[in-house]
Amino acid sequence: MKAKTFFSCMLIALMAATVPATAQTHKDKKAAKKAQWEMEQQQQREEAELRHQIKMDSLKNAGKVAEQQAAKEEAERRTAEKEAAAKAKKAEEAAALQEVEFNEPCMEFESTPELIRARGIGEDYEQQLSVEMARSAAIEELGEQISTHVQALMTDYKKSQRKNLSRESLRRVEGMTLTEVDQATGYRIACRKTTTYVQNGERIFKTYIVVELDADKLLKPIYQGIQADDELRINDDYENFKNEFNEHFSDAQ
Repeated sequence: MKAKTFFSCMLIALMAATVPATAQTHKDKKAAKKAQWEMEQQQQREEAELRHQIKMDSLKNAGKVAEQQAAKEEAERRTAEKEAAAKAKKAEEAAALQEVEFNEPCMEFESTPELIRARGIGEDYEQQLSVEMARSAAIEELGEQISTHVQALMTDYKKSQRKNLSRESLRRVEGMTLTEVDQATGYRIACRKTTTYVQNGERIFKTYIVVELDADKLLKPIYQGIQADDELRINDDYENFKNEFNEHFSDAQ
């Protein structure tokens, strides 16, 4: 009986000592599990942050690479432009050193024994004004050219045909000649061309005009006036008179 009681007491004591130990072990396991979970969460956050940082660094590096590539391409483009400009300038200088034939417009229209031609050039910011200036210059040149050649012809006339003419008669010949020169009409435009160029940022029109006059329209009235005057009349026919004019004209040309 005493042994049984002792055994029961021991069992109770053992149970009393085991329950707190079991409870303590369960608590520690729960804490350890929580700590493990928190550690895993922290590790995941750190890994996520690391991945984000790697991604940002990658994007940043990619941006730098793109900038460097763009800068490189821009430098290459500028270099290519400079080389092309230098090459073009060199070619232009080489071309400038070469002999190039230059013919102004309407140069092929020259005077002939049958046609008296004169050339004029006009420049202006307006095309029509350049045309008018060129025409005026050509007509003025035509008048000077006609006057010069006809006066030379009349000088020869006085010397060869009428050495003993009175001063008044010679003045009549000169007056008659000048009148016909001043009244010479019927000219026409043989050539007209307009070019343009830019000067100081403004476009300039440059017109070339050649006017022509039939020699007969000038010489016939002079010849007829001389033949109508008994004192001035010459023995030559009109063709010979005209041939003398042509000779003077050819010598001047």
